[in-house]
Amino acid sequence: MFVSRKPPSSTSVGGYDVDITEAPYQVNYGDICGGVLIHNQYALTTAHCGKEYFIRLGSKYRQKSPKIIIRQHIVHPYFSRKHEFDFDIQLLNFRTLRFTKSVHPIEISKGECGNYIYVTGWGFPKEKSDFNEVLKRARLHIVSRIQCQMVQQPWYNHSLTTRMFCAEGKEEDACQGDSGGPAVSFGRLVGLSSFGYGCGRVPGVYLNVSDKYIRKWIKKHAGV
Repeated sequence: MFVSRKPPSSTSVGGYDVDITEAPYQVNYGDICGGVLIHNQYALTTAHCGKEYFIRLGSKYRQKSPKIIIRQHIVHPYFSRKHEFDFDIQLLNFRTLRFTKSVHPIEISKGECGNYIYVTGWGFPKEKSDFNEVLKRARLHIVSRIQCQMVQQPWYNHSLTTRMFCAEGKEEDACQGDSGGPAVSFGRLVGLSSFGYGCGRVPGVYLNVSDKYIRKWIKKHAGV
């Protein structure tokens, strides 16, 4: 089963509960996808999640924070250029937020990434289930693009681009409902959950926000 990690077509399979103060940058995008706060007026999510009209943030509970209306969606102009999920990113613009322990942006990595990433979200705990209501975190290890390219499934199969990287976990993974959610290493944002084949079956694929062309685009529009 292919999943874009946006239901019903990507928290976490496995993983553990976390308080929002441990991931104050986590965004609920339209109650269907994840997202990540990078500025007091901007968040990131994946382009394939479409154009929802609100975000929620500041609570570990999926729907217990107020809706913040999105003023503008800025989808990367090269989305789907060389692959259905190439440049799978959009910026969300909204009113100026006041930062607290529960609402705080994360810095974007300049390219540093360890052997592991941490992903958070409210996505399905298993395939064909339903959202978690409490925020989860999973620890995944990086899989080389060469190895990931060898997965004999559409969207993989030697078609991945340099804007992508792969990761998987032992009994942990991102799943439907986690698209657009943050992948973090060394306390900085390195990626957004993008797509996979089922949940926990093969490595998941993430948009690489450290890619120089994506960084340049983010800085042009959001100034960070």
